[in-house]
Amino acid sequence: MALQTETLIAQKMALESKWNCQYIEQGQVTLDMLRIELELKRLKVRLNELSAQKAWQEVQTTEEEVERIDSIAS
Repeated sequence: MALQTETLIAQKMALESKWNCQYIEQGQVTLDMLRIELELKRLKVRLNELSAQKAWQEVQTTEEEVERIDSIAS
């Protein structure tokens, strides 16, 4: 999952850079830049989904550890 996250962040950074360069060149927001913004939103959603999955896995692991400790203690 870490590699996937890094790949998405790299894509996000590249698109942000492209958007910035186009703004400097054009001096205004263009249709292409709006498309870039949509793709950036999709990438952010995917990054948030991956973060939520990781958090959920950590919660499950913690619950399993608590259950294991409880079974040892009883």
